[in-house]
Amino acid sequence: MKLKLSEIRVGNRIRKDTGDLSELKDSMRRLGLLQPILVDTNNVLVAGYRRLESAKALGWESIETRLVDIEDKRDRLIIEADENITRRDFTPEELQKADQLMERYSREGWLWRMVAWILDLFDRIFRR
Repeated sequence: MKLKLSEIRVGNRIRKDTGDLSELKDSMRRLGLLQPILVDTNNVLVAGYRRLESAKALGWESIETRLVDIEDKRDRLIIEADENITRRDFTPEELQKADQLMERYSREGWLWRMVAWILDLFDRIFRR
């Protein structure tokens, strides 16, 4: 569901410093919101503070939200912490593979699409 940014309240949180939002704002500008923010039944933010602040900075009027039923302060803390802890960054090898694939799929023309298809086939066969 979507909520107006003005309807979302930010209560007491663990994370108060958003850090540099430029990459997140750029991603949201280009791709939209990939992961909804979480709010409780009173529209109080549970998780997604940086996404919410980025949406505000981008001038959005509303944002995709997911409603979670919070029983108590402990549950709220568990959800906020878990969303930030369980995330795992790409390894250097995974980043390198992503760069290679981005280069493969960024070339234009039917010949390059054919080359990409053949390379994908080899990747599947040899599980590279």
